Amino acid sequence: MFQRIALTTTLVLAAGHASAVTITFDELATGTTLSNQYAGMGVTFSANAFSGAGSSGSSQPWASNTDMTIVSIAGGSTEVGGLGTPALVSGNVLHRYNGWLTEDGDPSFLISFATPVTSVSLDFAGLGGNLYAPDSRIFVYNGATLLATVGATLPSASVGQLTLSYAAANITSVAVAMGSYDDWVGVDNLVFAPVPEPGTYGLMALGLLAVAAAAKRRAKR
Repeated sequence: MFQRIALTTTLVLAAGHASAVTITFDELATGTTLSNQYAGMGVTFSANAFSGAGSSGSSQPWASNTDMTIVSIAGGSTEVGGLGTPALVSGNVLHRYNGWLTEDGDPSFLISFATPVTSVSLDFAGLGGNLYAPDSRIFVYNGATLLATVGATLPSASVGQLTLSYAAANITSVAVAMGSYDDWVGVDNLVFAPVPEPGTYGLMALGLLAVAAAAKRRAKR
């Protein structure tokens, strides 16, 4: 009986957690331009989510030439040494944005999901402190409807990394403004959870019924 309850409980838990997908960019070669390499996982990337006057701490317009290059932060460079704590990013990241003013404004990019997802998160790393307050933001959409704008403030100049996340019933795309920091921004660790398939809800219901039935039989003994 214990084994049966454990099995059905496992089914419920497995069904209740739609398998989260994590993209770290580590399998891509450095120098790769990020675009549709993860289309098989249901997500694509495109540069320049925004255009026009812009809205950030740098007072720059939105860039029209956002660099989508994959780079490595391995090797202990002086830039990486200034990223502070906590150590959220590692290996490959989406562009260091070192000298980001060589782009013609504030960089942004769009994450598009082939099917809706229920949650999304991204890690950001940069130099905290002197020139700009970090203004990294994610703009979460369901179709053309803006669901939320999520940002965060670093607690001190020694902390150069943060996570931005959001959950909703149907997320179809996320526009990302990497932010200013202090002339260094990298993006890493995209995590998203697809909307569960209808069959998953059925599996959850069956699992719950089985657990309830097993508990009822046990109570009668």
